[in-house]
Amino acid sequence: MSEILFSSRYKNVTCVVYTGDRDATEEDIIEGAFRRFNIKLTHPVKFVFLEKRYLVEASLYPHFTLLGQSLGSVFLGWEALLKCVPDIYIDSMGYAFTLPLFKYLGGCHVGCYVHYPTISTDMLSVVRNQDTRFNNAAFITNSPLFSKFKLVYYYLFAFMYGLVGSCSDVVMVNSSWTLNHILSLWRAGSCTSVVYPPCDVQTFLDIPLEEEKNSAEYSVVSVSQFRPEKDHPLQIRAFAKLLKEKRLGQQLSLKLILIGGCRNQQDEDRVNNLKRLCEELGVSNNVIFRINIPFEELKKHLAEATIGLHTMWNEHFGIGQYLSSGFSCLSQ
Repeated sequence: MSEILFSSRYKNVTCVVYTGDRDATEEDIIEGAFRRFNIKLTHPVKFVFLEKRYLVEASLYPHFTLLGQSLGSVFLGWEALLKCVPDIYIDSMGYAFTLPLFKYLGGCHVGCYVHYPTISTDMLSVVRNQDTRFNNAAFITNSPLFSKFKLVYYYLFAFMYGLVGSCSDVVMVNSSWTLNHILSLWRAGSCTSVVYPPCDVQTFLDIPLEEEKNSAEYSVVSVSQFRPEKDHPLQIRAFAKLLKEKRLGQQLSLKLILIGGCRNQQDEDRVNNLKRLCEELGVSNNVIFRINIPFEELKKHLAEATIGLHTMWNEHFGIGQYLSSGFSCLSQ
């Protein structure tokens, strides 16, 4: 985004990023982007550090999480607005409830880039069909009354989500899948377009292909943030089942390498729970966790991998990197 703004046509534009990373400096953030994603900024970016990011943490809202985080984002957005009133406000974090705040109180032109809708028609279907998922607990699916109550809650939230989203002057989405959901919920077709996310695969295409492995060790790699929707427990259970049922003539060494980022203490607790699951299933010696690793180390693991594992429902991030690295992806 900053590269577009700082092109010769917009020489006087200043790009300001709101961030809640108060324990990091501007240099830390820029260096981290290069180290973890191989992205190097060629123009300066200013940062505005916010104090109230805790208001959008999911751990603060064990129940009615979507509503709690959305209302919390309004207060976080208010802090951001008090510290810096931009001419153009672009939300790329999914805080759609901040759009009317910046538009009507801040007098800004507002736009957004939607990676994944906060609520989707698929989520409504999950509750309607009483399917158990990470965001639809078993005690709800087992109760018709609770399921109906949650369905009403979801419909009301979807209505509010549509109202705030329709305030956007420009809407960009990352895929045709997201486009269909946003068009259904926001009904802003005249200002909505698909902007596919940049996926620089050249680095992975440079990885040499080997027809035969010289080593007897094979690795299954998973690359994703340690978030509930990524369904890492499913990956570990499937891998444990593979090890249990493996009846091969030669003694092959199988490793599951879970590579991902931890954003906060909640993510770190989730990793610890995954490690305990590995111990319960007796696969601790075969599962390796690599947290917040540099880009070069990620490239090394992908170069040595045999297969990629992807278990998030209705999401594709990471698959392109697997395929461009020269190995197949197993996904649900």
